[in-house]
Amino acid sequence: HLAIAVVNWLATLLAAPHSLPRMDFSKGIPPEARTLAIVPTMLVSSRNIVDLVEALEVRFLANRDKNLHFGLLTDFPDASEEILRSDEPLLLLARRRIEELNEKYGNAKGDTFFLFHRSRQWNPLEGVWMGYERKRGKLAELNSLLRNGLRDRFSLVVGNTAVLLDVKYVITLDTDTQLPRDSAGQLVGAMAHPLN
Repeated sequence: HLAIAVVNWLATLLAAPHSLPRMDFSKGIPPEARTLAIVPTMLVSSRNIVDLVEALEVRFLANRDKNLHFGLLTDFPDASEEILRSDEPLLLLARRRIEELNEKYGNAKGDTFFLFHRSRQWNPLEGVWMGYERKRGKLAELNSLLRNGLRDRFSLVVGNTAVLLDVKYVITLDTDTQLPRDSAGQLVGAMAHPLN
């Protein structure tokens, strides 16, 4: 811990921060920079799902843009069986809550909120049923869906994904990461700048 603290302190003395150049998307993200903000996570309990969906709604309300979409990228926790009795009610709750958000904040150009859920797969090395490669696997399979429209890696997709075929950028957020007001547009503006 001491070594890490010393290296971090030296880095702040030796390296001056420089702002990245960015496009001005203060009036909105253009269609050619359509973005999906995604939260890879696990469906653990009813309370957990309610919290996840509420946090997704808060991120949306702070970053409203017709070319910015939000989603949960989920699977279930590791288990000794492929399907547990508690799985289906949790999945139905998650589905219903995402559908409610799309009804509440309807968009004529397509859905704003999505749920991408994967089933457990057998992992012989760990001797357990789990989501394939956990977080990295989720993101790789999402990229496959965005690039090629392949939905077969997900057991449930909620939301009309046709609009997502035009997604150029993906903002990945941890479950406890916030997306402060208008920060998505700034992030996309930095990614879209030709020098970056």
